[in-house]
Amino acid sequence: MKRVLAAVASIAVLSLASAAHAAEKGALGVWDVVASTPDGPMPSVMTVAKVAGKLKAEVELGGVKREVSDEAIEGDTLKLKVLYEGVLYALQCKITGDAIDGTWEGGGNSGTLKAKRR
Repeated sequence: MKRVLAAVASIAVLSLASAAHAAEKGALGVWDVVASTPDGPMPSVMTVAKVAGKLKAEVELGGVKREVSDEAIEGDTLKLKVLYEGVLYALQCKITGDAIDGTWEGGGNSGTLKAKRR
């Protein structure tokens, strides 16, 4: 019985690891992002890659690369923080195939964002 339980536990762990890997792989690539802001639409380009075994994102906004931190995948959602004009913005990007529907929040403001994979 203990062997059966150990085998089931091992399979469950491998399944979770496989699902996490698939979600991370789905986030990789170049994304054309448009955030809805109080000042109107704000386009940017987000590149997500695996660097030294870790998820790493770059965001180019207004022709300038912005500092990005805390990249993580939770389920089907990519979470990250972007520093823009001295304010740290938290993004949550739900990935469905080649599209993202997400939200952003920072500096007392919040809004939505959409993206398409290039």
